[in-house]
Amino acid sequence: MAKINIVAQNMNIYQGDGLDRFARTGEISAKHLVNAGAQGLILGHSEVGDSPETIHKKLMSLYKEKLPLNKLIVLVGESWDEFEKNKPLQIAKLMKSKCEIIFNDIPAEFLNQLILGYEPKWGSRGSGRDDMEPPRPEFISACIGEMREFIMKKYKNQIKPLFIYGGRSTPERTKQILSDENINGLILGSACNTVKKTLDIANTMKEVCGNRTKVVICNFKAYELPDSYEKYITELSKLSDDFVILLAPPYTDIYRVRKLVEEEGLLSITWVL
Repeated sequence: MAKINIVAQNMNIYQGDGLDRFARTGEISAKHLVNAGAQGLILGHSEVGDSPETIHKKLMSLYKEKLPLNKLIVLVGESWDEFEKNKPLQIAKLMKSKCEIIFNDIPAEFLNQLILGYEPKWGSRGSGRDDMEPPRPEFISACIGEMREFIMKKYKNQIKPLFIYGGRSTPERTKQILSDENINGLILGSACNTVKKTLDIANTMKEVCGNRTKVVICNFKAYELPDSYEKYITELSKLSDDFVILLAPPYTDIYRVRKLVEEEGLLSITWVL
């Protein structure tokens, strides 16, 4: 049986602008997320548009505040302009350069539950270029390979992050992308807007990956879901315990989803890396 993690979709940071830290109507702080029941959060999603420098500031803020938001999903990718102006090998190297900025001075002990993903803005449905073919599996592997090599060298194997891809996902593409043994799973957007679509991809992961740790992140964004959260929780928990399941509801639903998961005794405390 798979356990379930509750994460937030983003957070706001306030350091350095000289304004009252509490006069932030409509913004969401890390403390708000903890109070709502989030166990971690997504940083760097392509639809948010944060620069590597901003992602670094958010990570450093979390580290300094020492709040229990340690389940971290960090996404790195290139814009359309960067994709257009660079060759594939240069883009892969660019992912490494961005990681150098993001993880500068971030200690290993803060990253013991890190999921690191490649998510190009141009390849994402909704915020990207739907008229473009999505990234080819070998291109995704090259980008994640550079990111993985960077993490191994910087942290000298002190941490063992899970690696994922974010973009237009189907069972067919899942089979191709996860044939790379260094890739553990996917962050899903429109591909998780029904339980059936989510399970189709999860079952494909099981077929391709076997007993390898598999990651399914359901980023529900602002969707009006046709299926209830209860149905997602019930069906996803039936997956085997080598699945790492993370639900990322809108801010307003974090508390409710956390309670539903707790009531079923399915809340994940940690995942084994």
